[in-house]
Amino acid sequence: MLLPFENLKKAGGIYVNPVNLKVVPLVLRDWRDFLSLDEKTYGVYARTIYNPDERFLVVNGEDGRKARELEALYRELLKDPLRFCREEYYRYQLRVGEFGGLPFSNGWPGSGVVLVGEAPGRKGCGKTGICFYRDASGMLLRKTLFSLGINPDFVYITNVVKCNPPDNRLRGFGEGELELLGRELEAVKPGAIFAVGRTAEKALKRLGFEFTYLRHPAWYVRRGLREPNEEMLEEYSAIREAFGEWRF
Repeated sequence: MLLPFENLKKAGGIYVNPVNLKVVPLVLRDWRDFLSLDEKTYGVYARTIYNPDERFLVVNGEDGRKARELEALYRELLKDPLRFCREEYYRYQLRVGEFGGLPFSNGWPGSGVVLVGEAPGRKGCGKTGICFYRDASGMLLRKTLFSLGINPDFVYITNVVKCNPPDNRLRGFGEGELELLGRELEAVKPGAIFAVGRTAEKALKRLGFEFTYLRHPAWYVRRGLREPNEEMLEEYSAIREAFGEWRF
């Protein structure tokens, strides 16, 4: 579940995970080339450093401690999924998922920044197990962060609900989801938390965490946006301010 930083390779200013690439791209000049990789040629996970077996980036010893605690939480989810997921969500997730295990979270637990989304999407995290990845909302979020000078693989991303709701229709969350999210955030101990969408806002309020609200990328997608516009960049610039200077 742990991804050591030294296992990554840098190409054109972008970090790639060689394990995720079926074919090595001839040219990667910047993040636009990275996000344009065709998954049929290069692999489903080619445009992120994560995959279901390597979810947590480890840069130093403290990251390793946090990542092992997160891995233990994930194992609890796998052992008793109906404690943390509604049965209808869990059964549906088993139908749509194309990876081993269940969606949980991914990212660098030492980044100091956590994005909390609502739930895995049927064509995105529900299929791949990687949060905000592959579907329209996920790729818009990634384009936005890259445009702001932040590699989205170097923040920590999770969801309130861990299993994909049937037909992407989220009908609330329960105490099990709140318990798991609360324990997850306590393990990461972020300096800044962002609630991406109203479901995340409600959950974080109930848990008592301080956070900044951001409109979900789906809000922009429903209005026809596929590339970040000035409005979205301005809203999401709060993440850049929280992240600070890019270190890699």
